[in-house]
Amino acid sequence: MKQAPVAFLFAVAVVLSLVVPTIEVTNATALIAAVVVMAAITALAAILPRFDPSGRVLLLIPALDFLVVGILRFATGESASIFASLAILPTVWVAALPGRRNVAYAFLGVCAGLLVPFLLGSTLEENPNELMRGVFSASAFGLAAAVVNDLARLARNHVADVRAREQLALLELEEASVVQQALVPKTGSGASGYDFAGICLPAKTIGGDFFDWYNVAGGTAFTLGDVMGKGVGAGIIAAAVRAVIRSARNTDDLSVPLDRASDFLEADLGDTDSFATLFHARLEETTGVVRYVDAGHGLSLHVRADGSWTRLASLNLPVGMWRDEPWAIAQVLLEPGDALISCSDGILDLYDGTVEALRHVAAIVADRSSASDVVARICALVVGSDAHEDDVTVIILSR
Repeated sequence: MKQAPVAFLFAVAVVLSLVVPTIEVTNATALIAAVVVMAAITALAAILPRFDPSGRVLLLIPALDFLVVGILRFATGESASIFASLAILPTVWVAALPGRRNVAYAFLGVCAGLLVPFLLGSTLEENPNELMRGVFSASAFGLAAAVVNDLARLARNHVADVRAREQLALLELEEASVVQQALVPKTGSGASGYDFAGICLPAKTIGGDFFDWYNVAGGTAFTLGDVMGKGVGAGIIAAAVRAVIRSARNTDDLSVPLDRASDFLEADLGDTDSFATLFHARLEETTGVVRYVDAGHGLSLHVRADGSWTRLASLNLPVGMWRDEPWAIAQVLLEPGDALISCSDGILDLYDGTVEALRHVAAIVADRSSASDVVARICALVVGSDAHEDDVTVIILSR
């Protein structure tokens, strides 16, 4: 890629020297030799990196370019040649490499290119100003090399600083992801005769979904939440909402945790326009009755033992949105063999993106061997999908 512009401008110079009457070809043999050598250098530039991954030998290519420019000048009028400026490209190439010594290498390369016509037979008698012109040109190119070298150094330092900041940010994100994953339940609920399982697969390192379950008097409380947005901001809000919901574990009234979560989002995060959809429920272990509040979520299913299923209606706005009505509390009875699954909208994108895709989720639940089997199969869908652009979270309760 570095040699390509050198070869291109060299080809333009050759064409101009052949078609423009005012550009004199003083030595056709030298011009042909320059073309052959440039073709060989360009081929070498394509091949050499494969055998020299360290790049130590690659300086041979711009060094040869300096010599070819000298040959081209000799072939097109020497001091009258308009192609001396071609030396700027290998000069920039060498000078942009790390280290001040490369400025000296670039300067010496220009000097070598300027001396080539003399090695090929040119004399000071024929070109009395050539020596002075060469010294001036070499000095100008040398100063340009020094400027390029310094700019390249500043650019490398800037890139290194950016990469260091990116690495630090990635490290912080990974640490935050570890903390977020630590907040999910690690074991079953302890409810006799029931099986809980869940998974949260964020689209990014940090996600705005969460699920939770924990023991309460007479059974188990469980929640699935989906905060608007993705990334770190949504993850922070999700962790806060989870904590607020848990703070009401000692009250049996399902409205209390929803009120606290909504007040938190409205009062503390009102300026961010944040909201979250929630499915919050309580299982009565002895009866199998699940009381729940669906706050704008609408992605929960009651799958019966015979494979039939019902989508649980959402009768409330998401938490964080202004409302003046009490939370609508509903209930469903889980018979032996029944299951209740709630998922975030990211699972819809694994299919056609519509709510109709819930029938596929119901089929997976109906064909389950256990709650963890459902989670494993959904996880396999996510891993094998190219459409995982949203967080995918699932919680399932099986009796």
